Amino acid sequence: MGLTATPLLLFMAYLFSYGAYMMNRSTEMDSDAVSHPDRTAHLGSRKRYLPAISAGCFLLGYVLAYTVNLIFFGALLVPLAFSVLYSVGSRRLVGVIGVSKLKDKLLVKNLFVSLGWSLIPVLVGLYYLRFEEVLALMGGLIFLRLMVNTLIFDVRDVEGDRAQGIRTVPAVYGVRRTYTMMTAIDGVALAYLAAAVSFGLLPLPAIVLALLPAYSIFYAYLAKKPGADLGFICDVVVDGEYLLWGPLMYIGAALI
Repeated sequence: MGLTATPLLLFMAYLFSYGAYMMNRSTEMDSDAVSHPDRTAHLGSRKRYLPAISAGCFLLGYVLAYTVNLIFFGALLVPLAFSVLYSVGSRRLVGVIGVSKLKDKLLVKNLFVSLGWSLIPVLVGLYYLRFEEVLALMGGLIFLRLMVNTLIFDVRDVEGDRAQGIRTVPAVYGVRRTYTMMTAIDGVALAYLAAAVSFGLLPLPAIVLALLPAYSIFYAYLAKKPGADLGFICDVVVDGEYLLWGPLMYIGAALI
């Protein structure tokens, strides 16, 4: 698109992502006590501050978004709705999906988390009052990458989720089948990327992002090894993937 990210855009991205995570942390103390006892112990004494921190991040983010343009401001209400329905929930959801929170419904959690993050390219376009097909297509790739991401985090949290009766894919169908599903999604992501580049819908340098499914196959292999540190793998290796996207695109642009 020939545009450069502004400090304001980057700061708002931080505010909304941090606000969403704090909202989720404040509502998952019980299940985290099994999967992440150290983190729970650290946050437990500060639990009463987490909702205020989350609300403050969202409030400041929306004030800043309002100064940009109203279309961008309105579009940002969608991620907020996802965050609230995911972490806090609503009784109205019971009649629709059978549970009050999105995170308590099998696969719905994964789909909505992935969908929320896949909106980022479109939101960036709206920040500049521009929309291009490539933004939606990149959103589709992000959706598939986040599906893999959320599934391996479910593997890490499977014991806590089972103890709390939370129906995730590994809790219901087992860890082995979850890894099989992750591999299948990686295959879909490769096919999606190859088709988009072949038909000229994504620029040719984007083909280097085909390394990302290979990356997740690699960290899934590490996670399967006996005694694997799933906390480190998820928090550093898996979530660290998104630090690779920019450099990979620069490398692709330089080589292709």
